Amino acid sequence: MNRRDVLKTGFAAGIASAANIAAEGNHFYELRTYELRNDLQPARIQDFFQNHFMPMIKRLGIGPVGCFNVMSGLYTPSLIVVIDYKSLAEVQSTMERASSDRDFMKAWQSFEAAGELPYVRYESVLLKAFDAHQKFEVPPAEEKRPPRVFELRTYESKNAFSLRNKIEMFNQEEIKIFRDCGFATVFFGEAVFGTRLPHLTYLVGFDNMAAREKAWDAFRANPDWARVRNRSGWTDPEAVSNIHASFLRPTSYSQIR
Repeated sequence: MNRRDVLKTGFAAGIASAANIAAEGNHFYELRTYELRNDLQPARIQDFFQNHFMPMIKRLGIGPVGCFNVMSGLYTPSLIVVIDYKSLAEVQSTMERASSDRDFMKAWQSFEAAGELPYVRYESVLLKAFDAHQKFEVPPAEEKRPPRVFELRTYESKNAFSLRNKIEMFNQEEIKIFRDCGFATVFFGEAVFGTRLPHLTYLVGFDNMAAREKAWDAFRANPDWARVRNRSGWTDPEAVSNIHASFLRPTSYSQIR
């Protein structure tokens, strides 16, 4: 192969790589909330996710997947599961492929048939990633470090247009300010299907609660935040009706830690 062919091949490969990235686009996230009860053997659901669900997801090449226990802000105990899908089509294909996974289906049937389920109910919300944050950002793994503290926040809006303004604020300004102030920005998503629409949800992480307080103090004092928070259409009374916040600890088997 001569130099011209090498250059052509390299150029074509670069175009293909860029096309693949563009084609992937905004990811979709499934956010599951399992409401547990201490008298229903909640350890059973942890065992199921650790030893059967997560291995199945790994076999299918899906993820990352975050699994968290609730510290405060939601029903305690609860299990929060967030799954990163590359596309809406992958959401559907994963369901179909999981049903063909014999080991997983056998474990799932055994789990469902073993008397009373270890959760009261569970809810599932489908989120579409923001343009400025198109997929999970996994905080770096470090040996022998304590698990991080994660904050899950949901912003409800009075209508689709006020939600659009808040998402625009995140895309243009707020995500960057979070990063500048020391937040680990895991995901940001607009709810496509689920309860209490319209809303957006995001997950951010900190080394510990003290680091969380320091980051939020820096955010509130940030001059860029002072500049944008009062912009017409972006103020809280215009863009946000309610805010729900909860604090999470990753499980030992979570891929987000």
